[in-house]
Amino acid sequence: MAAISSAGSSLDIESIVSKLMALERQPLNRLATREADYNSKLSAYGSIKGALSSLQTAGTSLTGSFATNAASVSDTTVLTASASGTAAAGSYSLSVTQLAKSHTVRSDTNYAATTDTFNTGSLAISINSGAAINVTIDSGNNTLAGIRQAINDASAGVTATIINDGTTNRLVLSSNTSGSIGAVSVAVTDDGSGGAHALSGLDSANLVQTQPADDANVTINGIAITRSSNTITDAIEGVTLKLTKGTLTSPGTATLSVARDTAGTISAVEDFVKAYNDSVGLLKANSNYDAATKTGAVLSGDSTVRSLQSQLSGLARTGVTGVAGGISYLSDIGITMQADGTLATDSTQLAAALADPNKNVAALFSQTTVGNEGIAVRFNTALEAIVGFGGTITARTDGIGLSIADIGKSRDLLNGRLTQIETRYRRQFAALDALVSRLNQTSGFLTQALANLPGTSNK
Repeated sequence: MAAISSAGSSLDIESIVSKLMALERQPLNRLATREADYNSKLSAYGSIKGALSSLQTAGTSLTGSFATNAASVSDTTVLTASASGTAAAGSYSLSVTQLAKSHTVRSDTNYAATTDTFNTGSLAISINSGAAINVTIDSGNNTLAGIRQAINDASAGVTATIINDGTTNRLVLSSNTSGSIGAVSVAVTDDGSGGAHALSGLDSANLVQTQPADDANVTINGIAITRSSNTITDAIEGVTLKLTKGTLTSPGTATLSVARDTAGTISAVEDFVKAYNDSVGLLKANSNYDAATKTGAVLSGDSTVRSLQSQLSGLARTGVTGVAGGISYLSDIGITMQADGTLATDSTQLAAALADPNKNVAALFSQTTVGNEGIAVRFNTALEAIVGFGGTITARTDGIGLSIADIGKSRDLLNGRLTQIETRYRRQFAALDALVSRLNQTSGFLTQALANLPGTSNK
C-alpha cells in the first residue's frame, strides 16, 4: 500500500501503523503457537492410538492362535489337508482308489453347425432322479447353440457346452454336482416339427456317457470312506481333505499328520511382543524430557500418557493363577521385561513351553475366567477402554479439539478487534498528519509575514 502523506507533512503513516499493528498482532502469534502445539498433540495421540490398536489386534490374533492345528501330508500330489482347532492330534494313513467325478454325457448325432435346427418341444432335466427342470424349446431357440443357452439359462443343475471334435459338433452336459448323487438324466418331448433334427436325439437313451458319476473312495487307517465330493470335511473331525490323485489300479497313498500349530502361535506371540514394544516406544518418544537442553517432547508431562505407560507395564507384569505346568507370568515362558520397559523373547524357551504338554500356555494368554483372565484377554479388555469408542484417547483428543476450536473463536474475535484498531490508528494518524500539514503551512505563512514587516532586516 502506498504511503499516506499530506503536502508539507513528514509523517510516514503506513510505516507507523504497520509497526503498531505488528505489536497488536502478538496475541495472534501466541494463539498460533498454542494451536500448533495442540495439533502436534493430536497427531501424536493419533499415532499412539494406531499403535495401541495394532497391539489390540495382535492380542486378539494371539488368543485365536491356540485354536488352530497344522495338518501336513507326506505326498501333496495325492491330497492336501487343513485342520481346525477341533481336530485331534494324530497320524493317519490314507489310500485314494477313486476320485469323485461329475457325470458327463454328450449327443451322438452329427450336427454340422451350431446353427443346425431341431424340432420344438421340451427337455426335462433331472439330477439323481430328482424333480425335473423343464426347458422349453421353441422357434426362438431351436438351434444347437440356442438349446445350449436355454439349458444354461434354466439353471437345471448342469452346464451345457458345445464341443467340435473335428468332425461334428457335440452337445455336452456336465453335472454341477459330483459323484453318484449328480447323475444326469434327460427326458424329451418332441413336437415332431420345426427343425432338421429330432429333439429326441437329446434324450438320455440317445446320449453317450463320457464320464461316469463316480464317488470318491478312500481308506483312512484301513476304514473305507465313500463320498460324492473330492473335498471331504466329515471323515476326520476338524480336518478337511482335498483328494487329487488315485485309482483302483494305482492308489494314491499318503500319511496325514495333525499337530498343534506351534509355529503359528510363536509367530502370534512375536507379533504381540513387537506391537507392545512399538506402543511403549512411541509413548516414550512423545513424552521424553531432555534435561540437557531443557526441552520436552510434544506430550512431555501429559498425565494421560503416564497413565497409559503405567497400564501397559502393569498388564505385562500381572500374572495368571492356577495355570497348569507352573506358569503364571510371561517370564515363565521366556518373555521378560527389559530396563527400558520393552519386552524381550527367548525363542528357545518359548518353543519349549509350547511343546510341553504339561504347560497350558493357551490358558496363560487366553483363558476367560472372570477375575483371572489370560494376559492377552486382559490386554484386549484394557485396550478397548483406551482406543475404543468413547475411550481414554478419544476423551483426550476430544478435549484437545475443543481447545483448538476455542482458539479459532478467539482468533476470529481478535481479528475483528484488530481491524477496528487499525482503522482507528489510520484515522488518528491521518488527522495528525493533516494537523501537522496545517501547522507547517501556518508556520510558513507567519515566517513570510514577519519577514515582510517594516524594519525587518534580512542581514
